[in-house]
Amino acid sequence: MKRTILILSAVLTTLTIFMMTTKVNAQKTDLKIVSLTETQVYLDEFKKLVEVPKDYLFHSVSKVKADNVPAYLFRFEKQENKGFGGEYFSFLISENKQILGFTNMDKKYSDTKMLSKAETEKIAKEFLLKMDKSLADDLKNLWIERHDEEILVNGQKTVLAGMKYKCYRSSQKDYAWVIVGFDGSVMTFERSIKWNTIAQKRITEKWLHDSWLAKKIRVQLEEEILKNIVKKTFVNGALNELNTEAMRQGFHPDFAILIAKDEKLNRLFLNEWINVVEQYKSSEEQVNSGVRNLEYMIKVLEITGKTAVVKTDFFRNKEIVITDYLSFIKFPDGWKAVGKISHEHIPNPLNLKF
Repeated sequence: MKRTILILSAVLTTLTIFMMTTKVNAQKTDLKIVSLTETQVYLDEFKKLVEVPKDYLFHSVSKVKADNVPAYLFRFEKQENKGFGGEYFSFLISENKQILGFTNMDKKYSDTKMLSKAETEKIAKEFLLKMDKSLADDLKNLWIERHDEEILVNGQKTVLAGMKYKCYRSSQKDYAWVIVGFDGSVMTFERSIKWNTIAQKRITEKWLHDSWLAKKIRVQLEEEILKNIVKKTFVNGALNELNTEAMRQGFHPDFAILIAKDEKLNRLFLNEWINVVEQYKSSEEQVNSGVRNLEYMIKVLEITGKTAVVKTDFFRNKEIVITDYLSFIKFPDGWKAVGKISHEHIPNPLNLKF
């Protein structure tokens, strides 16, 4: 009974996550470290309008897709109090050299003295006209209020504050804002921000925010781990290299393939599946047939907490033959596949005898 409940829960997880999934690998926003040499022109373009604080040193530049817009994310850090959560200066610039935003998370802004709304408005308007006159002319100010951010200074949580000048652009149905520090310097500028007014939640990705970026990097790391598990324990375990020992590493002992036949739901458990692969492996005729030598492509990989679903298409001679859905749960010792359902695009593509 315990095994049955686990398998059915895995299937429900697969179906629920898949129905909610809209992102496939090709659409995911990736981050790739590139060299300063090949992106110097973008740094030079940024410096024409904004000065990078002198006490910040170049740290990295990454090629990203910010809401599907090809862009470069530059990061500068101090020699001390650096790293995620510390002090940093970052900016985002598109491939067509439009500055999408920048932020200066410097501890000097922990000074709680705020400018007046009138002073903030004057500075923000002048700044926006300098950055992009067409944008400035198209914006309507909504409000001016204090805005707080939090960083770590010597391991201690420190609140940074500035006056936020938030605007709406009706022609694009998006937002832009400028945050002005106590000394009149601009802490943050962001543009083309989409907002879900019902949920009161930002839609646009937060490339300038360390908390969001750190989480994204962790998610991408988990995705790479899952891709490697699929390749090693499934693609080259049950198929291609026929490595049944690898199968035991990537699949939970209570894993089962669910097979619908008429009104019945049959289960092929892990040990039974491994036996099928071993029998194939021991038959020279079957091995020479190459029926288990397939190319593959991961079409969906979606993680929600400690659950995940992976949709994989398998091809023979460039023709799709199987689509598999694997459900994963992250256990204390790592990700394990707990259930699988399949769609066969051609009859019995693996020539199974049962």
